[in-house]
Amino acid sequence: MRDGYGSEIIVTSPPETPADGSPLIALIFGGGWAIGTAYQQIPYARSLAAVYGATVVTLSYRLAPEHPFPIAQNDVYDSVIWLGQNASTFGADVSAGWILGGVSAGGSMTATTAQKMVNENVSPPLSGMWICVPNILHESIVPEKYKPALVSREQNSEVPGLSMKDLDFLDTLMEQDITSSDWSPFNARSPHQRMPPAYLQVCGMDPLRDDGLIYEAVLREHGNTTKIDVYPGVPHVHFSMYPQLKSSRAARLDVVKGFGWLLNKEVSLDVIESMEPAAPAGG
Repeated sequence: MRDGYGSEIIVTSPPETPADGSPLIALIFGGGWAIGTAYQQIPYARSLAAVYGATVVTLSYRLAPEHPFPIAQNDVYDSVIWLGQNASTFGADVSAGWILGGVSAGGSMTATTAQKMVNENVSPPLSGMWICVPNILHESIVPEKYKPALVSREQNSEVPGLSMKDLDFLDTLMEQDITSSDWSPFNARSPHQRMPPAYLQVCGMDPLRDDGLIYEAVLREHGNTTKIDVYPGVPHVHFSMYPQLKSSRAARLDVVKGFGWLLNKEVSLDVIESMEPAAPAGG
């Protein structure tokens, strides 16, 4: 890291390297920037490595409150830059694909990291993003056109999984600066332009529902390629917290399908179902 801190990564290698190269995928765990580990994303890493022959790296970052904003964001950005420049060390080939993704806080940092990489003309560039239930909006920064659409924090203020009380507490721990481009891509210089294709997932009974819906609409409005799956009536990270639900299994399978879309690779549903990710522990 830029301050000399050594951050742990976990590499999941494919059983066989595809003839056209092993795509590089980096995954970021969630937990409100205050809890969690890189091991949370291992179920997805194993499935993606098996189905697509990808080399999947799960990232770590330092947590609040001991490490306030923007330390986590800096850790992720520094890790992603290093990975892209050293992909061959792990047997990966970014020309076959270079995708960044994450859940909740991890999805948020996917969006901000990708935006920063575009603005700084980082090479190699990302070829895709997986953004699952992100926290990237506030009424003070949402574009005027979309202010009437930002209603989920009020509609879903007292729901299972993640309530507004929970969200406010986590934001306080992190000491967020909601005007910073490290907190939201909406705060960036020339935001949303020339972004890589994005696959988004949104939960209907989630205070953060409209963050994902609005971000997808804005990306598309700026000429970017997007795909979105919405799961009505279920709370934040339902696929982890309530793994027995039909929609939870669907969401986990959709992750694998979504990466196929990002990689331009078609795989049969039978293969995807045979490699279904286990329910991640947390986001």
